[in-house]
Amino acid sequence: MIDFVFGGFGVFIRWIFVYKFNSKKMAEAYNSNIEKEGAKNNMAGLFLIPIAIIVGLIINYLG
Repeated sequence: MIDFVFGGFGVFIRWIFVYKFNSKKMAEAYNSNIEKEGAKNNMAGLFLIPIAIIVGLIINYLG
């Protein structure tokens, strides 16, 4: 379940910032190395959630 949540956020972030909304390029990279791309998606999601929490706390504290 955790991999699903982190992976889902990671895929979304990588699709926007790394692949620049190019789904075809992302699919080609994912099909060439499924395990490596899955690990990258999990790591991106793992970093995104704490960063979002920290930014939210800072905004809440300053506001």
